[in-house]
Amino acid sequence: MLAQKTFLRKTRRGNIIKVVREHYLRDDIWCGQPNCQVCDQEVENAKLAEKPKSIASVLKSPHYLVLDTNVVLEQIDMLESEGINNVIILHTVLDEVRHRSSPIYKRLRDIIANANRNFYVFVNEHRKETYIEREPGESANDRNDRAIRVACSWFIKHWKESKGCRGKDVVLLSDDKKNREHAVEEGLSVFSVEDYVASIKEFPSLLDKLKKKEKGSEGFGKNSFFPNISPLCRSTLG
Repeated sequence: MLAQKTFLRKTRRGNIIKVVREHYLRDDIWCGQPNCQVCDQEVENAKLAEKPKSIASVLKSPHYLVLDTNVVLEQIDMLESEGINNVIILHTVLDEVRHRSSPIYKRLRDIIANANRNFYVFVNEHRKETYIEREPGESANDRNDRAIRVACSWFIKHWKESKGCRGKDVVLLSDDKKNREHAVEEGLSVFSVEDYVASIKEFPSLLDKLKKKEKGSEGFGKNSFFPNISPLCRSTLG
């Protein structure tokens, strides 16, 4: 399937040119669940665990995690630690991380390459049911957040169609309040990173790995605070 987007652009010389962008979409990109009877894929290539276990008390049902971009950018130290497994990394997130931070992108790729961690890259930008166009007036960040939520909804619907995957859920981790509010409106399970990690009693050290932010701050690199530093020193550092 081919999606086309056509628009007019004015050159520096004042000429108007027609630009056509083509985006190829497929319906055979695997969901990554080894028990899926809808996807046509060999189990040997499985990335996600067959039976995920919830170690977070905020949600007892078996589930896989989906992270938004800022969670990866801000919490890569925590993600490298033992305890966070069975994670779906959307292509939307992977691509944005690659553009915003090469070092963090490399660290994320190293985690994905570790088969014991069960991190699976799902190419949502090329699956026809999960690809979305940017709406008029919508920012690139809002479009990407919406794409993440659309992918989460698709996984839930997709797995309900497969007997071997029923009962599986996805949990979105996001520290963006607006994104979480939209996710709740759309019927998704969503938590802030701190709320989710704090409920994992089996790995208490994860909480120490979290990058702390001032209350009410949102987004990558905003208002990170320095523990046990006076306001005067903090002002000097800032």
